[in-house]
This record gives sequence, C-alpha cells and structure tokens, in this order.
Amino acid sequence: MTSPTPDEAAEANAYRHQFFWGALPMGFVEATGSDAVRFVDNFTTASVSGFAVGGGGESFFTDGRGWVIALATILRTDSGLLVCTPPGLAATLCEHLEHYHIREKVDLRDASAEIACLLVTGPAAKAGLSDGGKIPPPQDAATADPSLKTGMESFSCGPLGPLCEQPLPTVGAGHLTTSLGGIEVRIVCTLGQGADGYWILVARDRLHELAVKLTDAGLPQVDETTLETLRIEARYPSVADILAKTLPQELGRDARAISFTKGCYLGQETVARLDAMGHVNRRLVLLAIDAAAPLAVPVPILQGDTEVGIVTSASHAPNSGGLAGLGLVQVKALASDQLTVGGKAARVVAEEDVR
Repeated sequence: MTSPTPDEAAEANAYRHQFFWGALPMGFVEATGSDAVRFVDNFTTASVSGFAVGGGGESFFTDGRGWVIALATILRTDSGLLVCTPPGLAATLCEHLEHYHIREKVDLRDASAEIACLLVTGPAAKAGLSDGGKIPPPQDAATADPSLKTGMESFSCGPLGPLCEQPLPTVGAGHLTTSLGGIEVRIVCTLGQGADGYWILVARDRLHELAVKLTDAGLPQVDETTLETLRIEARYPSVADILAKTLPQELGRDARAISFTKGCYLGQETVARLDAMGHVNRRLVLLAIDAAAPLAVPVPILQGDTEVGIVTSASHAPNSGGLAGLGLVQVKALASDQLTVGGKAARVVAEEDVR
C-alpha cells in the first residue's frame, strides 16, 4: 500500500474545516434472538450487556490467548446486536462465534451484502444534518491558511430542508433509526472512532439514491484517500495495523473498548494479567515522518540499526508534520530521538499534539 500524495493530503486538510461525506467500507454481523446479547458478551472485552438499546461502544473480539481477532463497534438494537467490523472481517467473526454456539438462542449472520455505510464528518456535521441550513466555515480557518478558502464557502442543504428532523446522538456509538432525505437509515455517532461525525447505515440497494440526495443537498464528497488520512491522524487502527498476536492493550483503546470489571469472556485471563502488570512491551503510535514522497507500507521503524517497530499505515497529513504513519513500536523506543522510517527521520507524536 502506498500513502496518499501531497495534493490528496491538502484536500483532506481543507475538508477538516467543513462538512462532507464519503463511502466507508465496512462489514456487519447481526446477532438476534433472546440470548444474543449475553452470548456475544462472552467473547468481547466491552461490557455489551450494559449497553442500552440505542447505545453501544467499541470492543475487541479476542481468541483464547487474548490476541485480537477484530476491533469492532457493537450497537444494541431492538432485536439484539449489530456488530460493525472492518471490511472483510464479518465472515471471519461469524465463523469464530459459531464455533462456540451450542444451545444458545442466537442467530448470527453476515449482513455485509445488505448494509452499506457512508461517513458524514467535519466540524459542521451535526449542524448540517440537523438543520439543513447554511454552514459557515470557521472564522480562523481561512485566515490561518488562505489555501483552505477553496470549497469552504457557506453552503445550503437546498430543497431538502433539514436532512434529519430527530435529535442526533452525541455520545460515541449512540445511534437511532430515522429518515434521512426520505430514506430509512441508522445514524451512528462516531465520536472518537477515526473521524468524528456520523456513520449513515443504509440498505445497500438504496445507497446510490442516498448518495445522490446528499450531493444534491450540497454536501461535498471525498474519496477513501481523504478518509484514510483522517483515520490515521485520529490513531484509529485498521486491519492492517493489527498484526498477528496483537494484544488489546497494545492498541491504546482501553478506556473505549475494554471493561476490567465485567464477567468472564474468551481471552480475559491475558487481558486481566496485562492490566495487573501495568504495561505492555509495544504500543500503537502516530509517527511524524520527515518525508515528502509516498511511503509504501509495511516498513520497519529503526532506532539506529535496530528494528523497534513497523509502520503499517501511512498518509500525507499536514497536521501531523508532513507524512504520518501508524505503527506498533517497542515501548523502550518511544522517547527516542533517533527513529527512522524508510531512511527518513521520524518522531512519535504525543497525544496533545493531535488536533
């Protein structure tokens, strides 16, 4: 995989200051039946049984050794659970769960062919979806960087009026079923999940119709490259970033995805032992890399001549200092000022440096 070009990164930087949408590849597992919630709770790090209908959260599915199978977002619905997975993992997750399914009253199925996802994001996403009115750009954005003026003019959602007339969820993984431009959708708050805004889950056979309505309403569309840049800067791991034998705590999402007080689940012994030890040997971090050319990943992270990690995702991302990469790095090397990636100097970006 090669990182986006500088022009693509500049586009991503501009779109941070408005309201836009893009197609987001995703997989879906539906778990229904009277035992659905209890059953799935036995295989995830989050306390799924504590989710209210209309709520949800991130969770790791782990194997018996505590290694990550998938990082997913689990939504509690009226009929059970909807598990939102990275693309291509729904069938694997269904197979994993079915292996342990004996007498429980739960039906598991891969619904990826029936559901599609659009991401609506940007600082004005909530106002735009709720109000359908003019969305002005931030006052300081164009002033700070004149190159951001293009495409940032106020725009209107046009003849549709308000796209969504119900109050939108404001807590991560909160969701509701509603009508968006006359099409039934499930709107999911994505706060902290790669690009703050909303997932719009829609029947796949109505995806094109919804995309046309959003375009007609005046919302700019961006491609997967832009969404990838935002994901990397937000430190949200993709399948590529979760290497074999990765432990949940290595990905740095403990507060969002792991309950240390829930009952037993597959892999809990390893997760609990790591919590008791208080540390892991490597961490997923955001790296600023002093390089202008696209970076082919995976690529080793070196400290001098010693390999201390691997970059698994990369993108041109101005807010992170040029080229940004996600990768697992040995904890002992995190503070080093001698890291290189592809022969170029690199540094770990502290949490407070991310905008």
